[in-house]
Amino acid sequence: MIRKIAPKSDFAKNVITLMTGTALAQALPIAITPILTRIYTPDEFGMFAVYIAICSILAVLVTGRYELAIIVPEHDEDAINIMALSIGLSFIISFSLLVIVLLAGKEIASLLGSVDIASWLYFVPLTTLVMGCYQSLNYWANRRSHYKRMAMSRVLQTGSTSAVQLSTGLLKIGSLGLILGQFFGQLISVIFFVRSVFSQEKEQISKINKKNIYKVAKRYNNFPKYLTVAHGFNTGSSQSPVLLLSSLFTTSVSGLYMLTNRVLSAPIALIATAIGEVFREQASKEYAQTGQCKTIYLQTIKKLTLLSFIPFIILFIFSEQIFSLVFGKEWADAGMISKILMPVFFLRFISSPLSSMF
Repeated sequence: MIRKIAPKSDFAKNVITLMTGTALAQALPIAITPILTRIYTPDEFGMFAVYIAICSILAVLVTGRYELAIIVPEHDEDAINIMALSIGLSFIISFSLLVIVLLAGKEIASLLGSVDIASWLYFVPLTTLVMGCYQSLNYWANRRSHYKRMAMSRVLQTGSTSAVQLSTGLLKIGSLGLILGQFFGQLISVIFFVRSVFSQEKEQISKINKKNIYKVAKRYNNFPKYLTVAHGFNTGSSQSPVLLLSSLFTTSVSGLYMLTNRVLSAPIALIATAIGEVFREQASKEYAQTGQCKTIYLQTIKKLTLLSFIPFIILFIFSEQIFSLVFGKEWADAGMISKILMPVFFLRFISSPLSSMF
């Protein structure tokens, strides 16, 4: 009986592996969110939202988008050198960002609409460094089909983040507790990836050298040339509401928006991201073999549409009641915001996993 219902294709097995890990990774943050909303205020969530927005935009820049090229080369030797290049750029550019923060931290905070932001701006370069390293290592694991490793890294990241945010919340240190939780969660996941790579793939690491790094940097320079600006604007557009709400209104409004974003993004993180990562690897193979990946693209978009339609309709109808009941009356307005944004997240659920095709 089990054999009959068990997935038989590699695509389905890999999606389930990633979905299982992603489900565990997302379950804990979602489960503790009703606790966090009663420990932290909308204003503190808003400060955290601004921090995440800044780091997300800058994380696109620190790698030059070279990490997206890791799965492209035919040979692993080229791929491992692209990974080394991407990590190296993360160190160089993040250090440059630290210098900028040291020289103009107060001015940046004033521009963002809150002088209190200046106290944690120093975490931004550290976070972009960790995010750049994580992206590079994650794409390497994706190339090598280490889906269990990818799933485990997410569980470690969200588990550590949740634990730190809860404990610091009880200490009443404000938005800094949320920021520390996010940073240490990402750092632990990077350490896990690094240990895995160095212990299991020493042969590949031995092929990293300056000559090869320079070669792949030149060969795949279209990634930073075209994708850095494009993805920078794309990420900036998705994060701009947080920055604008904070600057034009208050950080509390940004906090309400962040909670909405966090709840509605859960299905994307749980299902769409898992499907997208497997799609990326399978489409890459199909393209290498046949010169196109139309078949798997159409199959994937149909699956995503069928999976998303009914759940999003239910959320649209009952969003205000759900937010007020689950997160507390202080967060009721987040339900109204979610109703406005529901069509956006529905389309994002479908389009986001497929965006890497080009």
